[in-house]
Amino acid sequence: MMKNYLDWQAFEIKSWKTIPVISGRIATEKETKNKTAVFCLQHSDPEHKAFKMDLPKLAYLTNQENGERELIVVIQAETTNLGTVIGYRNPKGGNGACLFCELEFLSDQEIQRLTE
Repeated sequence: MMKNYLDWQAFEIKSWKTIPVISGRIATEKETKNKTAVFCLQHSDPEHKAFKMDLPKLAYLTNQENGERELIVVIQAETTNLGTVIGYRNPKGGNGACLFCELEFLSDQEIQRLTE
């Protein structure tokens, strides 16, 4: 595997279900350091909590500037007073964060076509 920015390595899309996730709770700083979580929001926002969602999930993230869609694996979801923040991994390597509204989740049929 190739290493990239901050050692978030590329992976085969067929292995997306084996990617470590943070589910049902808020990520810790330790988890960002060991690359299980993309972000750690440390503040006293009473609305900050885990977003209920089965993870991992495959989705397309749309670049708002050029309309290009990027396949990603959602590994973290937390709700704040600003909205639901998503942490994701890119099969080509790397990671990122976005808002829930920027994602288009794949159907079971789309997932099957991608992973056959």
